[in-house]
Amino acid sequence: MDLTEEIARFRLKDVPFTLPRRSAMYGRLSKDQRLRRLVEDVLVGAGFSEAYTPSLVAEDTDPAALRVPLPISSEYAVLRTSLLPSLVEVARRNVDAGNEDLTFFEIARVYLPTGEKSPRERWHVAGLQEDGFFRAKGAVEAIHRALKLEQRFEPAGDEPYFHPSKAARVEAGPLGELHPSLLDGVWGAFELDLDTLASRAPEVAQFEDVVSYPALRQDLAFVVDETVTAAALVDAAREAAGPELREMRVFDVYRGEPIPPGKKSVAFSVAFQSSERTLSDEDAARLRDRIVSALAQRFGAELRA
Repeated sequence: MDLTEEIARFRLKDVPFTLPRRSAMYGRLSKDQRLRRLVEDVLVGAGFSEAYTPSLVAEDTDPAALRVPLPISSEYAVLRTSLLPSLVEVARRNVDAGNEDLTFFEIARVYLPTGEKSPRERWHVAGLQEDGFFRAKGAVEAIHRALKLEQRFEPAGDEPYFHPSKAARVEAGPLGELHPSLLDGVWGAFELDLDTLASRAPEVAQFEDVVSYPALRQDLAFVVDETVTAAALVDAAREAAGPELREMRVFDVYRGEPIPPGKKSVAFSVAFQSSERTLSDEDAARLRDRIVSALAQRFGAELRA
């Protein structure tokens, strides 16, 4: 046995070692890197599979997208401004191969045109799954919870990759049902700007004591004008009820008979909970009345249930 073999034998026998965690492999991670790792872990935990696709595409919906002067082929001629078209292509190939229960995400850079030679690089995360709008919404909510961020859902407006009437938007990007012209079937999708999330995420996580007193849960549905957003209703309810309104989550939006034209019914699941005592039914009724009164005064909301 030569000296090299003896040193190797000694080290393996007498010095304990473990494989390094990926976060320690290349030194300390920046806040942005930690955020990307956390988002990746959240989506993998939610059942998504990670995809890796090229940054160069054949075409882009943005006519100002940066073109490569000498592309290696026509399929890799433009720097992409969105991740969703690449995920749609991944899904299409898997559908053609007969695969089912398809759920993908990707974390990568996009390249936004600036009118100059160099684009503006942004980190995005996009997801695509067969189960429609609510699975996409659940993934976006899970990301925000992990980052200790509140999300406000607003009307999406004109989004090129989404169904015109089945989409919403948070500050970091759109989510909803994929436009049916892009892929057969019903698909949920989202695309968020991670740099926007990173700018809002706290550097140090803030923790609250676990509340041991039980929550009282109710469902409330309000008829409001089409122009009134669910986010505005939630903000007004929180202002009226105070901290004992622990949760207010939309679970249904209905239009049609018997709801009058120009109006909609928005249904919420609410939870009342105190950190100091067990709330009674009378407490819950008092908080409920505060919410109903505030929404009626501010938005003309009518309690439906």
